[in-house]
Amino acid sequence: MSSNPFNSGILERIKQAFETDNLDAAANAVFGPTVDKYGEELEDLKNDLQKADMDILYRTYVSKMFLYSSLAFILGLIAGISFIIYGSISAPEAVRYLFGVPLAFSLATFGFMYLYPSQKAKRRKKNIDENLPFALNHLGAIATSGIPPKSMFELLNTFDEYEGISDEAGEISRRVNVFGEDLTTALKQVAEKSPSEDWAEVLFGIVSTVETGGDLKSYLQEKSDEALFEYNQQRQREIQKLSTYASFYTAILIAAPVFLVVVLAVMNLLGGTIGGFAIQDLMWLGVHVIIPAINALFVVFLALTVD
Repeated sequence: MSSNPFNSGILERIKQAFETDNLDAAANAVFGPTVDKYGEELEDLKNDLQKADMDILYRTYVSKMFLYSSLAFILGLIAGISFIIYGSISAPEAVRYLFGVPLAFSLATFGFMYLYPSQKAKRRKKNIDENLPFALNHLGAIATSGIPPKSMFELLNTFDEYEGISDEAGEISRRVNVFGEDLTTALKQVAEKSPSEDWAEVLFGIVSTVETGGDLKSYLQEKSDEALFEYNQQRQREIQKLSTYASFYTAILIAAPVFLVVVLAVMNLLGGTIGGFAIQDLMWLGVHVIIPAINALFVVFLALTVD
């Protein structure tokens, strides 16, 4: 039987996995051939890994995804059997525990690992877009000094406050200085895998300007002005949105509860019930449960809708 774990049978691959010294190699040994054969079915995951800038090969990540899902299935199976042994469970419930728990564990693990790169890519995109106006303004100022374009990105990489853009600038510098790529090739490669369309557009624009001998300083200044204008417009829209939310909050979560408490207090003095509940109990429920719950939901709503 072949000693190559990627060309051998499943039992030999499992044996090779136990002989490795890290999980990456073990995952590749067991599931690598499967990923090679069916990997195109998860092409969107490959794009997400690139945009998330995760330091792992696509083949290795998918193999680990299958490995962890399999381990989660085994763990779920052990948990299901434990429930059956130590719990007073009927036969139909035992079947659900025996198959449902392992499947739930496995699917949850697979789903988390499948979605994680896309969520990280979205966070990188948001970070780059938020810092883009200021980074472009800085890049334009650097360009006015007349230093070569390659050095512009080396200098930009030293400013950590631009976070994702500084990382992208570092990637460009690394491709040029370490891997020997020319600047335009490095810019194209970074732009193609960047999660931010706006930043990618800037990089492709720099490539076009450099290749055609255009005025890079004027181009960067123009893009900086556009980005700052859009940033100010976006901030203004957010302020207007918050103003609208504040009006709703004042009316629904301040004025309305106060009015309701006053009405219930008066009704409590008069006696009686509402829907079988004592007025005093309804007041307690509203003040200690309903109003705090609505406020918590409003905070969640703000977190989801306001940048």
